[in-house]
Amino acid sequence: MTTLQRFTGLAMIAVPVMFMAAFTALQMTFDYPGILRQPASEILAGFSAGGAGLLALWYVFMLSALAFIPVGVLSGLWLWERNQAAAAFAATFGILAGLVQGMGLLRWVILVPSLAQDSADPAVTQAVFDAFHLYAGAGIGEHFGYLFTALWTISVAAALWHSHRLVAGIGTVLALGVLAGMVEPFGFALAGIINAAAYTLWAVWLVALGIIILRE
Repeated sequence: MTTLQRFTGLAMIAVPVMFMAAFTALQMTFDYPGILRQPASEILAGFSAGGAGLLALWYVFMLSALAFIPVGVLSGLWLWERNQAAAAFAATFGILAGLVQGMGLLRWVILVPSLAQDSADPAVTQAVFDAFHLYAGAGIGEHFGYLFTALWTISVAAALWHSHRLVAGIGTVLALGVLAGMVEPFGFALAGIINAAAYTLWAVWLVALGIIILRE
């Protein structure tokens, strides 16, 4: 086993585990992501009540998204000898996926704590939150995050098609499920459910891929 192979496999296991652990902790302590459908005033009040512990969870969640950047780089390097074009796309889309999702989650670490403490003009505070929530969260973090994550997965699947066809096929289907989240803002409510299920299974798929890499 090469050093590159070892690091790639370990990263593909560690990053989704870190992501899902932080996601689960936020579900338990902040009713995430259900709380995002509530009014801004309720979200900010809940964030303020969570204190430093909740802020730390959001920071870990953000780091888990950014940690996908090295996964993108490592996957590209590992796949280079199999399919150079697919490897180049995997590295590019992996970096972009980690970057845009990290940027979207950064608002919970930098902006939201300040808004949660600002009670001078609640209407203005809530308007600022809603604007960043839609643009940085739903737009940059989710819309583009879904796109680049799916494209990374399809690129990896293309490179693995001849050697691991079942893994590649499952990854492609899950990528389409992740892509479904892009149409939710246009009124397709079912898209959100499909996306959530696909993302959960995608994390399991990524761990399984990491194990396969370590066993090769």
